[in-house]
Amino acid sequence: MTIDMQSRENCAVCGRPLVYGTEEVTKLCDFCGKECPALIYCPEGHYICDTCHSSAALDILREVLNSTNSADPTAILEKVMSHPSVPMHGPEHHAMVPAIIVAAVKNAGYPVPEGAVEKTIERGSKVPGGWCGSHGVCGAAIGVGTAVSVLTGATPLTGRARSLANEATVFALGRMLDDGPRCCKRASRTAIEAAVEFLKTRMDIHLDLNEKVKCHYTTRNRECIKEACPYYDSTSV
Repeated sequence: MTIDMQSRENCAVCGRPLVYGTEEVTKLCDFCGKECPALIYCPEGHYICDTCHSSAALDILREVLNSTNSADPTAILEKVMSHPSVPMHGPEHHAMVPAIIVAAVKNAGYPVPEGAVEKTIERGSKVPGGWCGSHGVCGAAIGVGTAVSVLTGATPLTGRARSLANEATVFALGRMLDDGPRCCKRASRTAIEAAVEFLKTRMDIHLDLNEKVKCHYTTRNRECIKEACPYYDSTSV
């Protein structure tokens, strides 16, 4: 079985719009056969676990981060998201955000812990899809806290560093309160911009930041909030 790239906004097997439930059901992943509790699944019975859903996109993420010298996390994010392996929505973004932040910090010449980028990918990959609705916190916002945690070496016992990581998550999450349905592109961009500001004001880390990007994914997102989104570009419709 292969993923149909044209169906990445919906079910990656048959292209049907997905069910976003409020009660978990047990599903078997069509790719790896793993049994998982699921809130998001295809009405035809298809299901792809977060690990299988994210694998191709995370490979692209690693390739981009290994080849770029950019200290502009927004530019890196747009490059990664433009690849056809990256879906409109999904848990891939939860790993992309922290990894891109840490890579940009490294490229800007600041010291980062050894293996920091891969560590953020590993941690971000553990945040399931749909948490913005089911758990009250967006995975992209968690990604900002994850990046700060990795950069500072925070653990549950490191008072100041732990507090700073939590503060970073809260700071990013506060920027996402727009009364709109989920959009992983909007959330990731907002998280990156919040991270740049937080790193500058709270950690004296200065990153490049391009002017606000214009979104080219409107036609792929049936829940797009259009003019209410700061990245909306009417010319792309």
